[in-house]
Amino acid sequence: MFSQSLFAQLMRMTLLLGLSLVVVHHSPTLLELLAQQAINSGCHQTTGGEHGHSHHHHH
Repeated sequence: MFSQSLFAQLMRMTLLLGLSLVVVHHSPTLLELLAQQAINSGCHQTTGGEHGHSHHHHH
């Protein structure tokens, strides 16, 4: 059945999410690293919008 495979997929995703949350909560250094990575990728992804950041070097 399609619904059964969809349910299994959702359960897998939920399990992975829960597992990653537990890992992040138990290692603050990893959380800090992930936050820094998210900030860096976020800054490089946004081409339009805010240009008030002092660390942009696109001239």
